[in-house]
Amino acid sequence: MRHPRLGLIDILIRDVSERGIGGKCTSDIVAGDRVTIHLTGYPPVDGTIAWRNGQAFGVQLDAPVDPAAVKSPPQPETPVTSHEVPRPFRPTVSTRRPGFDRRRTGPKTGSDWT
Repeated sequence: MRHPRLGLIDILIRDVSERGIGGKCTSDIVAGDRVTIHLTGYPPVDGTIAWRNGQAFGVQLDAPVDPAAVKSPPQPETPVTSHEVPRPFRPTVSTRRPGFDRRRTGPKTGSDWT
């Protein structure tokens, strides 16, 4: 976020709606401050700090944004590849637990232990 007095500020965006953005930051911003928010994969948007409570704040935007586009910027399509665990990191012993039998599905009774 770009602030006229503080410059660039790192923020955590918690919520996006068509006309507002909620977030958190540690900088000393005040309700009424004008800001520009830079979103990944979306043009910068101008707005006014509407409220501040501790580190939480809300920005009322000057123009509407598409919340779906802001929350899920387009991702480049990457091929899916399978992964195989390298041989040195594979288990060397059986992971079967002695006494554990998958064939029994009901509660254990005295006759099950014969």
